[in-house]
Amino acid sequence: IIIIIIIILMIIIMHCFLNGAAGGADPDWHVEYPDSFCVVEGSTATIPCSFTHPKVHRRTGVVVERVVWCHSNKYCSIGNVYDSNVRADSRFRYLGDRVRNCTLKIIKTVKRDAARYRFRFETNVDKYTGLRGVRVNVTKDVKVRSSVTDHVVKEGGQVTLTCTSACSFHQLDVHWYRKGHALSEKGPALHLSSLTNDDTGNYTCSLDSSKQKTSAPWSLIVVVDEGDVIIKKNIYIYIFFILLKKFTAQCGSIIITTDFFCTLFYFRAFPPSANMFKLVAESRVLNGIN
Repeated sequence: IIIIIIIILMIIIMHCFLNGAAGGADPDWHVEYPDSFCVVEGSTATIPCSFTHPKVHRRTGVVVERVVWCHSNKYCSIGNVYDSNVRADSRFRYLGDRVRNCTLKIIKTVKRDAARYRFRFETNVDKYTGLRGVRVNVTKDVKVRSSVTDHVVKEGGQVTLTCTSACSFHQLDVHWYRKGHALSEKGPALHLSSLTNDDTGNYTCSLDSSKQKTSAPWSLIVVVDEGDVIIKKNIYIYIFFILLKKFTAQCGSIIITTDFFCTLFYFRAFPPSANMFKLVAESRVLNGIN
């Protein structure tokens, strides 16, 4: 019986030693971070974090001697991605300090980074781990969504493009590109107004300037409305079908290529009894404007 009691006491002591601060019961010891954090694969994420501890100890005062970030381990005994006592060059950077800030930065996130992360700090008096942790989710998709349903917009009109994903963009710089060239506008939304022919092209968004994670292109064609006939200035349309799977349409200086077999442009009578024809674009296949 004595041996059993000793073993139980040792387990309790070890538990308190690993967790510190009486298992987190003391409100003076605390770690605060979001419940979950979503990041797009390939981008850089900054996880906000703060911690508190008793400012004064009756004998020595409190000095933080070590800070640790870990994942998939309750008390950071293993699986450390950052340890202030270990010099290592990794994708995990500690942006905090030893006073209050415990922010963690993850560079070029990958799918395996998805996990529950915990912060632990050790002082000259005690140790504490924020057991709740923060769940980091990693998603792949970045998409461009438009305020209009069609890819063809009349000259002088406007359209708003939005860079979206399953995540909200935490402290990320969203960059925009037209025909592969960077635009000066930044942010999740790109507003284009007073459209002209110069605005025609493929639009993509990226979550940082390195273009590590770029969306699929969204194609915009600006046309001129002349009464019942919609035409493009100085444009002559030639359509070529290649192997019934791929064709190229040359519209002046613009080359449109698609891997789908369908009609890119077609004419129909408007009205049926008249000799006027209306040019209609099948926007669902405009996925390759250079």
